[in-house]
Amino acid sequence: HGHNYSVGVRAGGSTIQADGYSADFGDLKKVARKACDALNQRTLVPMKSDVLQIRRSESNGGQLEISCEGGAVMVLPEQDC
Repeated sequence: HGHNYSVGVRAGGSTIQADGYSADFGDLKKVARKACDALNQRTLVPMKSDVLQIRRSESNGGQLEISCEGGAVMVLPEQDC
């Protein structure tokens, strides 16, 4: 099973092209898609959560230990995140 996320992109520039835009939407879309593809099949962890404590461990090749507010603990390989 999986979850779906939406992505927002904010872009700006110092010059405006003749068509009134600062960048080509197709170019921005390609860059955003490449960034999203790099995250596919990864575990996304909200690093600034106020209900999770996240610690990085060097043991076993590097792992993330995620402690939840209710006491549950998850340990994930760092390369999966």
